[in-house]
Amino acid sequence: MPEEMEEVSIDDLQDIEVGQGIDLSEYEGQKIAIAEIEVISVKTPYDETGTYHEKERFDTKVLKVMTDVVTTITSKDGNEVAIKASELFNLKKTEDGKYGISTSKKAKIRKFMKRQEVEDVKSLIGTSVLIKKYESNGNTFLGFVTN
Repeated sequence: MPEEMEEVSIDDLQDIEVGQGIDLSEYEGQKIAIAEIEVISVKTPYDETGTYHEKERFDTKVLKVMTDVVTTITSKDGNEVAIKASELFNLKKTEDGKYGISTSKKAKIRKFMKRQEVEDVKSLIGTSVLIKKYESNGNTFLGFVTN
């Protein structure tokens, strides 16, 4: 037998505080080494020509650069979760479908590589970065200074 739906009046609605994210701001300004780099897929509102589409999302590949573990936290289910700082960098796609890094000096990855004094992406591993925080909807995310 189905449960009866309880009626709720909009006059009875209350503000309910939801859980807040973890405050990671204490790590801002610390130096830490880059530990890994990988290519991941993300959804973006920009097509391959760079045109913005408000209601559409396109699959693309980006470079994800991550630091060593900044800290660990215990999740609600009791598991340890490693927190790292990370940044995403755009990749370019050639006409034959291969991905690569822009040769433009204005490209975010090129500026970052110059800042880190390296010639190629793999050489970023082991270099030190300065952690910075991003806040969104009550949560703190860790990235690092790229320019």
